[in-house]
Amino acid sequence: YPPPPPKVQPGAPPAAAAAAAPVVKEPPPPPNYFNNTLKDSLMYTTGLGTALGLGVASPNPAFASMVNVFGLAGIVGYHTVWGVTPALHSPLMSVTNAISGITAAGGMLLMGGGFYPDNTVHTLAALAAFISSINIGGGFLVTKRMLDMFRRPDDPPEHNY
Repeated sequence: YPPPPPKVQPGAPPAAAAAAAPVVKEPPPPPNYFNNTLKDSLMYTTGLGTALGLGVASPNPAFASMVNVFGLAGIVGYHTVWGVTPALHSPLMSVTNAISGITAAGGMLLMGGGFYPDNTVHTLAALAAFISSINIGGGFLVTKRMLDMFRRPDDPPEHNY
């Protein structure tokens, strides 16, 4: 039953390191500030045009208000996360997982208390609570790994259970 072991054929001896020519790294081109600014302005123009179009086509003012708040939250979240240095990314994600805790609590408040969701609001609330709980659990794991990076070898063991 066990398959035969794979045949290992000896390879050629490694080539001499002196024979390889040193790799010359080209410097990156200078940034094109005009193109960067143009790209940002077109992105903002598209977003504001979409918000205006949704405002015109919305069924009532409450819907337009909620969609605008959602869009602005997306823009602020994008700039918040991508504007952070990589060294601070894990602590920032730990804070956003705390915000997911607020989302999970709000979803549990809106679930209605039955065994199964009765309407769309209860279904969306259960889905929000479920997805937020996954994010919270992952946040605890990432935070634990982040804190373990700062542990010294001579630190006493932790018994967190």
